[in-house]
Amino acid sequence: MSGETLLTAGYLGVLLLVATGLDLYGRQSTGAWESRIFTGYHRAAGHTPEPVSRDAWPHSEVHRFHRAVSLFVSVVAVVLASGEALRHHSPAELALLVAVALPHGALLALLGRRLRHAKVSPPE
Repeated sequence: MSGETLLTAGYLGVLLLVATGLDLYGRQSTGAWESRIFTGYHRAAGHTPEPVSRDAWPHSEVHRFHRAVSLFVSVVAVVLASGEALRHHSPAELALLVAVALPHGALLALLGRRLRHAKVSPPE
């Protein structure tokens, strides 16, 4: 087994962590008033501005942005695994590349479906 295949397999593992992390990060709330930093401000100021709705534009699109970036990272990983499989195609190397590319394929299907079915709220 070549070192290049092992390096690619390791890199695909890192890309899987990045894609999953970005998708999880995109699920978090983006409202500033819900963060821990502004909790102290709430206590100290006594009055707080009106919080922004989750459905207001740019907050409503953050999850779509992170999901699209995660989708792109997974596409890059599948293309990289395919290119490496064309270069090094011994059975052991193909098995390793398929094993690390399959989670990216599953993530592509899941993220693609979620992205297609996500609500789109145009800017107001």
